[in-house]
Amino acid sequence: MARLPLRVVVLSTVVALIAAVATYVLLDDGGDSTPPPDTIELTPAEETSGTAGSATFTTFDGDQVDLSSLRGQPVLVNFFASTCIPCITEMPALEEVHQQLGDEVTFLGLAAEGDRPEEAQALVERTGVTYRTARDKDASVMTALGAGTLLPTTILLGPDGEVLARHTGKIDADGLRQLLADELHVST
Repeated sequence: MARLPLRVVVLSTVVALIAAVATYVLLDDGGDSTPPPDTIELTPAEETSGTAGSATFTTFDGDQVDLSSLRGQPVLVNFFASTCIPCITEMPALEEVHQQLGDEVTFLGLAAEGDRPEEAQALVERTGVTYRTARDKDASVMTALGAGTLLPTTILLGPDGEVLARHTGKIDADGLRQLLADELHVST
């Protein structure tokens, strides 16, 4: 068997050490060994900005819909993408709560800007979602509601279109029920 030259072995070792140190630095939690909490973190309404305003979303058929047309009852807006794993895994939980609430809260799933419409529609079908879904193709709704750019993001609007709560990250059915109970006094 042929032996590798010493400089190849040394160079490989140095590259491996640099990669190990870089991984450690990137993944270091600052020494905090406590696990992240399993609670929902919401931004209080007084610290949120945004209203439904004049933001529009686009149906998968290409029609423009004014978000303010949904005023009159609470609206739960969930921003998702077909390539976002947490988005995909939370959609059945949103559907579960939607089915339990009936018409008490309007659910709206919006595929984020850049998500291909055919992939977003395929995800909706694959996850069994029956609540209204569409596209936020120009991010006007995300911007109007102050949703930021992280996915998934769920925003609860009051009947007047004001932002009541915002949750970034995956939410499960129990967390969603708690959010609705806290903010709207709605129970399933």
